[in-house]
Amino acid sequence: MIAALILAAALQQQPASPPGAEAHESVAPHETAAGQESVPAHEAAGEGEHEGAAAVLMHHVLDQPWFGLPSKHLAFFVIAAAVVLLAVRAAVGSYKEGHVPTGLGAAVETIVVFIRDEVAEKNIGHDGHKYTPLLCSFFFFILIAALMGLLPFSATSTGNLAVTAALATISFLAQQYAGVAKNGFVGHLGHLAPPGVPKVLLVIMVPVEVLGMFTKPFALMIRLFANMLAGHMVITTLLLLVPLMAKIAPAAGWMMLPVSLGLSLFIMLLEVLVAFIQAYIFTLLTAIFIGMYAHPAH
Repeated sequence: MIAALILAAALQQQPASPPGAEAHESVAPHETAAGQESVPAHEAAGEGEHEGAAAVLMHHVLDQPWFGLPSKHLAFFVIAAAVVLLAVRAAVGSYKEGHVPTGLGAAVETIVVFIRDEVAEKNIGHDGHKYTPLLCSFFFFILIAALMGLLPFSATSTGNLAVTAALATISFLAQQYAGVAKNGFVGHLGHLAPPGVPKVLLVIMVPVEVLGMFTKPFALMIRLFANMLAGHMVITTLLLLVPLMAKIAPAAGWMMLPVSLGLSLFIMLLEVLVAFIQAYIFTLLTAIFIGMYAHPAH
């Protein structure tokens, strides 16, 4: 439907060619009164078309005001957080005395148990349960935010670099807290120098370890941001193929319509899988990094 509307708009914007237009286009550019060469009309129109396509693409993937609010991503960030809180609250409410939770409660319990047993405790250790609430918060928020971004007229808040930077900063603080809580401040910093390394190499190894301390959250930030943004850019680009082909010939636009919609639907379904994968990867890597600082000897 969206591609059909784009195609219809593109066909309506095509101006009718007046008689003798071909003859005027073949004439060489003439000199203006100021002695400057005038730009042919078809070249100016071509530049406008390219700018229009780029504007449409950036309009769908970048942040923008929304219903009077300064940021659409911020609005859906708050909405995603509220949905997570309401869903978890409803799941907790399904635990009634003497009854096994069903529906939403069972689904949430399955994910929480999986994160606790297979992610937190296996990568952090016996005290991994302390970090299970944080890891579950990462997973559910990233998942809900990504799935909400697939709805019509919505936005993916995790496709904003500021949001992924905030999530990565929280992950970084949790990593440093785990190291200090387990080994003490001095012991945590002491592990920046790997044991057994010759003193001559410490001049190189210590800066590398300090750099690695910050590249871990940086990788989390860029990975989540790029994967969330890339899918939306691909879908928007596929839909833009319809009006671009319609500029060549109206029939070409109608022929491209089912191809564009089919590929967009495939990418949309793939985005659902990517939402689960990215939520899991961010949670898993955070648990691995926490375990590395909590148990550097391993």
